[in-house]
Order: sequence, then structure tokens, then C-alpha cells
Amino acid sequence: MQKKTLNSLAGKLILTIGSMMLIVGLFFAYAFIKQSPGSKLESVLFYGGLFVFSISLPLCLILYKFVTKPISYLVAGMDKLSKGDVEYRIDLRTKDEIGMLAGSFNSMAEELKQYKEKMENWTKSLEEEVQKKTTEIVRAQEQLLNAEKLASLGRMAAGVAHELNSPLTGIVTFAHLLLKHTPLENAQDIEDIKIIIDQAERCSRIVRGLLGFSRRTVSEKSEININTLVENTLSMVKNQSRFYNIAFDIRLDKSIPDIIVDPNQIQQVFLNLLINAADAMEEKGKINIASRLVEEQNVKYIEMEFTDTGPGIPEDIRNKIFEPFFTTKPSGKGTGLGLSVSYGIIKKHEGEIFVKSELGKGASFFIHLPVKGESGN
Repeated sequence: MQKKTLNSLAGKLILTIGSMMLIVGLFFAYAFIKQSPGSKLESVLFYGGLFVFSISLPLCLILYKFVTKPISYLVAGMDKLSKGDVEYRIDLRTKDEIGMLAGSFNSMAEELKQYKEKMENWTKSLEEEVQKKTTEIVRAQEQLLNAEKLASLGRMAAGVAHELNSPLTGIVTFAHLLLKHTPLENAQDIEDIKIIIDQAERCSRIVRGLLGFSRRTVSEKSEININTLVENTLSMVKNQSRFYNIAFDIRLDKSIPDIIVDPNQIQQVFLNLLINAADAMEEKGKINIASRLVEEQNVKYIEMEFTDTGPGIPEDIRNKIFEPFFTTKPSGKGTGLGLSVSYGIIKKHEGEIFVKSELGKGASFFIHLPVKGESGN
């Protein structure tokens, strides 16, 4: 500790001043003795020490106030800064060189603070971008796996459907013939044959769905107004019994532009969504249909919204509803192919279909179809 004190600037200055004062004191004693040879040694030491002390004390105070203390502030500031405290500032307002050093230190600390903030913001934005890209990669991988699964399933479905179609046709045909030749008094036999016909026709519907799911048809695209397609679809379903107790709230944006799509395929998507909504609401409730023009990442889309007042879709199955054969309907009421076929149709049109739902608050299906000239269609 003593060695450190002596090696400091203040220690060196004190030693220097002390040495100078000692030399001055010796000269003072020599001159005093020479002028007064009879003076006592005690008097010489007393007056000499008093002289040295009276000079040294003001010099030490001046040295402490104007040199040692400001430099200690600078040292403390550098220590704080080296430990990462960029908020620390030195409060010295003198106009001398030490004051200039303090001002330079404060400017340097402010620049370091700004640089640190920029680096933190840049790091944060980089982390967000990495997270965003990671999410996009995961989503792309999921879509790729789903596409591969759908392709494999399509090939399998085509083979199975063709194998089943012929015997089912025979079963339905001969069941109708058997029903025609069954006497009316055999009521139980007639009921049993009708059940056979109903179940066989149900199998036929599943087969047709499989064939539609797997078949690669050439799209016959044309320029249409999506609002007109919605209105035509509604005219088809409003007179069906399942829609008798369902109210429609139609809000179509008349200013949306025409788009190039396959009208038959898009109408199939609309029909699937309307039938699913009716089934979810148990054929009573309200369906809201809206169209609007939206823009995402400088690409314009027509957004179609189909919202029902049904029970909603639980979160744990929300990501599965577009998978083939996944259905929440009771046995015999659905094949689980409607939404998966709709998903494939919208993807073929370079669009997006997704769902938003809360339990007890219904479900909203959104379709995004690119505007002509915006996606290379």
C-alpha cells in the first residue's frame, strides 16, 4: 500500500515538494545562522520548521484541489468505464487541461453508450430475424412433408378407389333390383335392403372423394369476379333443407378486381366451407361471408372470409383439419376429404387457406387468392 501510494502522482508531487521545502529550510537555517551566529539551534529549527510548514501546507492544499482530486475523478471514471458502466460521467467544469480531459472522457462515454445501444438493438433485431427465418424453415419443412404425404396418399387412394368402384357399383345395382322384386309386405327385408343401398352409396361417395382427391385435372382458368362466384354458390345452397334455418350476412366488396382462377374448383371450395359450417351449427345459426382486398409483403390478395356461429374448433386439432380423412363429424356424416381437397385447390392457385377459431365463438376460414399480375398466374 505504501509503495502504491509513493508511486502515485500525488505521492510523487508530495515527495518533490517535501524535498524542495527541505532544501529551502536548510538554506533558511544557513542564512539565519550566518546572520546571527549566536542564535540557538532550537530557535533556528523552530523558525525554519514554521517557515517550511507555512509554505508546504498551502502548496499541498492547492495540489490536492487542482491536481490530485480531479485526477482521482478521472481514474475512478476510467475504472467504471472499464467495468461496463457507460452511464458514469465526471462532473468537472474547470477550463484547464484536466477539465478538457474530463470533457473528452464524458464524450467518449456517451459515444460508447450510443454504440452499445446500437449493438444491443442490432443483436435484438438479428435474433428476431433468425427466429423468423427459423419459423419459416420449420413451416416450409412441414408443408413439404405434408405435400409428400398427400402425394403418396393420392397414389394409394387412386388405386384403392378404382379397385372398389366396380364391386360397389354392382352392389348398388343389384340391391336396387332386389328391392324392386321384394314384396311390399316384407317390410323388414325392404328396410334391410335400403340400409345396404345407403351404406353402399356412402362407400361410393367416399370412393368419388378419393378419386377427386387423387385425380390430376388440368385447370381451366378464366378471369372472373369472385363476388359473382360467391353469389352463384349461395343460390345453389339456399334452397337445400340443411340451410333453411341458417341466416346469411353477406358483405362483398364491390371494388375488388377480377382474378384468374378455375371457377369450378373455387366453387367447390366455397361449397365445402358452407356445408361444413352448416354441419358445425347443426343446421341453425348464422354464416357471415365477406370479401376484401388486402396487401401482404407488397403482394395484393383477395381475401374471402367464411365465419359461422358454431361451437368453434379446439386448439389441439386446429392444425389437423386440413389433413386427409381427419373429421370431427359423427360416423357416416363425413369422409374427412373436403378440407384437404380445398387446401389442395387453393395451393394450386398459389393462395392460402387458414382458420381462426375460439371455443364457443365459431370458426372463421380465410382464403387468400392472388390478384392477376401479382403472382405470375
